[in-house]
Amino acid sequence: MRRVLTCALLAAVLSACSVVAPEYRPTPTPAPSATAAAKPDILPLTYSVTPLDVRPNAVAKTGIFFTNPNTFVLDWFMTVRFKSADGLNVTDERIGNAGVPPDRVDTKFQNWYFPIPPGDSWTVVRYGTAFSKSDVQEFKVARSLVTIGEVDGVRVASQSCAGDPAVGTIGCDFAVETSTTVPAFSKLHLVVVVRTKSSERPVLSLLQWRPELAGTGKPWLNLAAAESFKIHMNDSYPTPSVPWEYEVFVHAYQYSSQ
Repeated sequence: MRRVLTCALLAAVLSACSVVAPEYRPTPTPAPSATAAAKPDILPLTYSVTPLDVRPNAVAKTGIFFTNPNTFVLDWFMTVRFKSADGLNVTDERIGNAGVPPDRVDTKFQNWYFPIPPGDSWTVVRYGTAFSKSDVQEFKVARSLVTIGEVDGVRVASQSCAGDPAVGTIGCDFAVETSTTVPAFSKLHLVVVVRTKSSERPVLSLLQWRPELAGTGKPWLNLAAAESFKIHMNDSYPTPSVPWEYEVFVHAYQYSSQ
């Protein structure tokens, strides 16, 4: 009888001291108040799509305007559905800054999609046909990798855009400077938005400075403090026949390597 009581007592003690391994513990359900107070990791951003297809020009441009309320750079991608003129052939193309091919021979490198900085920004897509927002099948963003960040202090010190009678298009001249030395492996992204001066202010054209236009294998933005970088660029569309004005968006990004 004493042996039975001793075994029962030992079993009770061992049971009281047993532990459940952390990996098998049930996940506690957060209190409703804590769930309601939690803030999203990424604030929702808005975007608009502006198709431009000025004939007889063969280059179709599509402008994508982003408004990012977050304080950090975002990676993004969207899947766009392109249709042939007769509507029979349909292809889905994924565009965005994630996974841009490093091969500069790739014909799609001309688009070089940059990440989305905080605030307002544009990017320009060049394809055989323009697309509208209804052609966008999906759009997703995520926090950019720690290896990509916006460079502060880069600005346009002087700017001028006017009709260039020699080529019949708009020509622009810019001087880009920085208040501090630009870190290594930085790239410049500059977009010019041309609008009418009417109250509706529709977009007439979009010009974009792309890194490969620098004509070097590694077109990094190398500027010391107070230095200036000169840019001349011409539109591929004819000079508008109506009164127009322009706005410039400039951003610089640092990459850890390329």
